[in-house]
Amino acid sequence: MNTNNTSDVAIIRCVDYDRDRIYAAVKQSVDLLGGIRMFVKPGDRVLIKPNLLKASPPAAAVTTHPEIVRAVIRLVREAGGEAFVGDSPGMGELRKVCERAGLMEVITLEGATLVELDEATEIANKGSFHRFEIARRALEADVIINLPKLKTHGMTTLTGAVKNLFGCIPGRRKVQWHFNTGVNHDAFARMLVELCALLKPRLTIMDAVIGMEGNGPGSGDPREIGLIIAGCDPVAVDAVAAQIVGVPFEQLPVLKAAAAAGIGQTRIEDIAIRGERLANVLVKDFRLPPQEHTEWPIPEGLRRFLKDALTKRPVIDHQKCIQCGICQGHCPQGAIETKGKQLEIRYRDCIRCFCCQEFCPQGAITVGRGWALKIFR
Repeated sequence: MNTNNTSDVAIIRCVDYDRDRIYAAVKQSVDLLGGIRMFVKPGDRVLIKPNLLKASPPAAAVTTHPEIVRAVIRLVREAGGEAFVGDSPGMGELRKVCERAGLMEVITLEGATLVELDEATEIANKGSFHRFEIARRALEADVIINLPKLKTHGMTTLTGAVKNLFGCIPGRRKVQWHFNTGVNHDAFARMLVELCALLKPRLTIMDAVIGMEGNGPGSGDPREIGLIIAGCDPVAVDAVAAQIVGVPFEQLPVLKAAAAAGIGQTRIEDIAIRGERLANVLVKDFRLPPQEHTEWPIPEGLRRFLKDALTKRPVIDHQKCIQCGICQGHCPQGAIETKGKQLEIRYRDCIRCFCCQEFCPQGAITVGRGWALKIFR
């Protein structure tokens, strides 16, 4: 990861997912950063890491679009690298997720290899979290190219370049991280930043042609943004993406954690923008999940007592819920139970990780506010 005082981020307009336009835009973004051969050498084993949250069609804007993946595979092969596409989806088997997301055909036709990020290797970390269990395939790759999707997220407000690398932690171990960090969202964000620093993705290319707003990352609404955003520093890419959709630094725990740790570049004034001028690509009225107040001049003990009143929380829409049980299976606390003919969340046990909201296939779980937040808002 680039940890210099300045980081280059390229912004390229791209109005749709036309194959030729996507390839041209992705290539232009990489050329502005020095060209693909700066990142990939002949013979390199390159892990291409898209966002494959769950099995959703490309039009739903849940996953990285297959044409972005196709363009990157082609660039890797042009540079003489060997392309592998891998992830550890939050829900579903990888091949089926790829088929639904339109990726399997691309991977096959473009001569890449699909790899499971399932076998873990434990490695040491010098940061706050001393050990990480990371997919062996990610650690063995000579190069990681990170392909996030610009989306909202109930817990981290936005999910982008840094959080996309959480998929390099295999399967249920991701749930364990939610359990370990509990209600401390700052600790979870710090873990994401330290994981990103360990993995050191050499290149990040964000799919912001069609992003997601509202009830993201799995059930929000597609939003036309019309951009490819690329950089060497995933923190800087996230900082630029946040600026484009109008999310202030104070609402982004991942960027705050990165700034506190001195990892990556979060200051827009210290990021060199290539391609489009930032002022010309700003998105108005981008809808976010409800935000919670983070600064409360009251004792911590009272804060814990008033947790339900002072925090956002997942809320079940019983009109949409079909009781499929997926939210129960993904809750690290086991805080969702069946009562009568409907599911209910035990808020005293809920750690506000929003895994239930993230994986609900019906979009039946949204982000709600406690009663005190509603009053103050």
